[in-house]
Amino acid sequence: MKKNKTILIKDAEYIITMDKKQTILRNASLFIEGNEIREIPSQCTSADTIIDAKGMIVIPGLINCHHHMFQCGLRGLPELQNQTIDRWIAIVCDYTKKINETTMYYAALANMAELLLYGCTTTTDMHYLFPKGTQGLFESSIRAAKDIGIRFHPFRGSMSLSKKDGQSFPDDVVETSEEIMTRSEHMIKTYHDASRLSMLRIGLAPCTLFSSSSEDYIHAAQLAKTYDVNLQTHVSESAFEDSYAMDTYGKRPLEYLQSLGWTGAHVSFVHGVNFNDDDIQALKKSKSTLVHCPISNARKPVGSAGIAPVTEMLSKGIPVGIGVDGSAGNDSSNVLEELRWARTLQGVREKTTYLKPMPTLAIGTIEGAKTLRWDDALGSLEEGKAADIAMFTLHNDIEHVGANDPITALLACQARRAETVIVNGTVVVEKSMLISFDEKYIIDQWKKNIV
Repeated sequence: MKKNKTILIKDAEYIITMDKKQTILRNASLFIEGNEIREIPSQCTSADTIIDAKGMIVIPGLINCHHHMFQCGLRGLPELQNQTIDRWIAIVCDYTKKINETTMYYAALANMAELLLYGCTTTTDMHYLFPKGTQGLFESSIRAAKDIGIRFHPFRGSMSLSKKDGQSFPDDVVETSEEIMTRSEHMIKTYHDASRLSMLRIGLAPCTLFSSSSEDYIHAAQLAKTYDVNLQTHVSESAFEDSYAMDTYGKRPLEYLQSLGWTGAHVSFVHGVNFNDDDIQALKKSKSTLVHCPISNARKPVGSAGIAPVTEMLSKGIPVGIGVDGSAGNDSSNVLEELRWARTLQGVREKTTYLKPMPTLAIGTIEGAKTLRWDDALGSLEEGKAADIAMFTLHNDIEHVGANDPITALLACQARRAETVIVNGTVVVEKSMLISFDEKYIIDQWKKNIV
């Protein structure tokens, strides 16, 4: 039998485990065998690879629970700034019609590279636009994840309602309900790996109440039950959506979705900026979760909402994960920066103050793992869990000069690249540089294939 490779992370100044006791180890080591954490704290002195972690803070790899990677080419697009939702939709759809497999591959690769460089080891993606005549878009992001070495949980998104139904999206970017169900099931059967330390899991994601039919939501819930996969959708992101749900179904968005079978720990709702007390209680009762996207929600389109009531949800024990969202709403794929905003923006709200460091870090680690039903393997540094780890320097950059508490410094000071990132027991970032790809290559390839 071939012996598993070993890694010793030696003499870290801080190891933030994020276990149930939120244990913090000082001047400690961590031993990896294969793709699992074998010993923490570790007394080992030798390994195939030894990483000197003096002066570093070691944390579980960050988890990004929501993204739209196809939007990479929309970063900072002037036409998208300060637009109403209908104008925003028109611009995004026009752009999407020009995307092909190659463009999608490099869009995903660029986003995943940025995620890894700032300590994210697991990411999702929700691809929901499939223009007529395009092929392989969803599969391209899967190929990118495998090539760059990030753990991946894409949600096969979908929309069936368009202008023909009185909605905003063009007819040629949506699918029929039958096509959605058939293609979604095919993706699950082809790619979903339910094993505990899987590098690829598939979920399902009808986009919104005003772009996906009730039939779509019911079908997705049925498929999720059949194959035991996760569900995700946008909800309560705008006043328009709330009004649409009340006018069309006589219920608030969350209430209506729950009536279609969208309840349980396998369901994550994205945004929730307009959740009221009843919504929060319903979320708690159903054991479903929220994905918080603070930057994109703060940079709200005209007529949209702002800051989700995260403080209240955390106080009720509702798992809250973090999401960077897409580049058409957030020009960054940086989970560390997203956590900085998540921490700070709760202080803008009238009745709450900014979050403390440990709950904030939990949103980016163990709570995110719960959001994806992956906390048996991810989200904390414990023996037997996946060797997904991010390491940051504490003393060698100007951004941290004068910082005291290491966790506060990591989350409150300017986001900095990780020094080392390990995914599934493999070093993918070393000395703040990617191992599997040269950054310039990704940049150059994107320029060649930009739409």
